Amino acid sequence: MSSIKIMPSKLTCFVCNKEIFSGKLYDNIVVDESTWTLEDEDDNCRIIRIFLVKSNKITFKLLEVFVLLINVMLILLHLIVCKREFYKKRYQSENPGFDFSNAEVTGNYQGGGPQF
Repeated sequence: MSSIKIMPSKLTCFVCNKEIFSGKLYDNIVVDESTWTLEDEDDNCRIIRIFLVKSNKITFKLLEVFVLLINVMLILLHLIVCKREFYKKRYQSENPGFDFSNAEVTGNYQGGGPQF
């Protein structure tokens, strides 16, 4: 007979009324959502699987906001790269005698470049 005692901050496992392990958990868990199973494997072997649900899990809404923020940051980064390429091509067309293929655009390119 197997038994698992799941408590918010402690876990204890008994097999044949003998304590196999017992200990304090790193962080609290949700007891009602945590469970365990006893599974039969090949060669007369049994496995106890214990599923513990963290109590401080991130809410799905917060995760959505985080993913949206990352997407916005990637779009802005892509926009900056596209603007740099646009200015390089513009400089090349305005100055056909120069080679801007390996140039790096830095500075105030957002406002059309420096004003002289």
